[in-house]
Amino acid sequence: MDENHSFSSEIEIAESTPEPLQSVHKLHDPFDWYKEMRDKAPVRYDPHRDVYDVFTYKHVRKALEDGEHLIRPNLSSSESDTPLSYIDNAIVWTDGPDHNQSKGQLFPSFTPNQITDFRDNISTIVEKQIRLTVDNTSRFDFVTDFAAPVPLRVIMDFVGVPDHELDQILDWLLKFRDQRHSEFSQFGNGRPSHMSEAVTYFKKLIAKRQSDPGDDLISRLVTSTTLDEVAIGANCFNFILAGQGTLTNLLSDALYTFAKHNLIGELDQYDLDVVIEEVLRYRAPLQSRSRVTTQPLTLGGTDIPEGETVILWIGSANRDPARFTQPDSFLPERNPDHLSFGRGPHTCIGAPLARLEAPIALQTFFDTFDQINIGAPYQPTPNPSELGFERLPVEVS
Repeated sequence: MDENHSFSSEIEIAESTPEPLQSVHKLHDPFDWYKEMRDKAPVRYDPHRDVYDVFTYKHVRKALEDGEHLIRPNLSSSESDTPLSYIDNAIVWTDGPDHNQSKGQLFPSFTPNQITDFRDNISTIVEKQIRLTVDNTSRFDFVTDFAAPVPLRVIMDFVGVPDHELDQILDWLLKFRDQRHSEFSQFGNGRPSHMSEAVTYFKKLIAKRQSDPGDDLISRLVTSTTLDEVAIGANCFNFILAGQGTLTNLLSDALYTFAKHNLIGELDQYDLDVVIEEVLRYRAPLQSRSRVTTQPLTLGGTDIPEGETVILWIGSANRDPARFTQPDSFLPERNPDHLSFGRGPHTCIGAPLARLEAPIALQTFFDTFDQINIGAPYQPTPNPSELGFERLPVEVS
């Protein structure tokens, strides 16, 4: 693929983007900047963004595992009863005893054994989406026509949201992401109307499952845990948000990487589960995570005061030569100890579902077509906290 002539210029880069990444090419390929930072300033303060950046595998992992001194920032800066303060009750935004108690009750629904029972549902959704996508056409956008709707339909089915609500749920997710551009930004104290609608919707859906439970996550949580309806609703919204966004990036990153390395027709030589782990390292769907210090600490020789925002660059850690041999090479047989699903108290609870879903979706897609070619222009995500695509045209036969 010709990288120099394949990008779309129609992209609005988030204001919170670090200065070295404020171009479409750098957002798509930030790895030279990561290397420079690992060599020159592995932990540094950026006065322009008023944050501390962490770039090396050793220090990113240490920070991820430290749930006492480095915690997740709240989604909203307000403590009042707002839609965002409601969503702050999800485990992704909480720490300490509340986080541990909620995660302990959620965890049984996300064990590999529990998730494996969902395999047939995933296959059915993937096959249906392929039929919808290729009906009377051989050219389509891999992201909007496959990589976005498949994970959304899968996580909605898993959570217990009816499929006919897909357009409404997607609209809420897109508006949510538009307002919170990256890991570096907050919503503030406002009351986004779309979030009020989403909160109301989940309250009604939970009440319905309480009176008429089904075979889905919400039903299991209302019948088998002591979580209240706020915790259930907040977590289920965030599961949908993360399950759709992360998997969309992973699927599009995988197709792009396989095409770039001429692997689409060669994947039967490898264990696809292992290859996807290398995609997760090589192009981490989430490039960074944020934390806030609860007290002064020293990380990598840099003193960080209490109450400061710390950005953990997972994408850089996954390319650290101190941890990985040939870190900038894509090696499909490598089974890397990457940080893309986190570490410590905020290790991604949905990782088993992602690891089941991605191989099924990709293998089914590849098995359906004899030829798959990426077209142009493709459009990277405009968010420095993510690595993926908003558009990725393909032609199949």
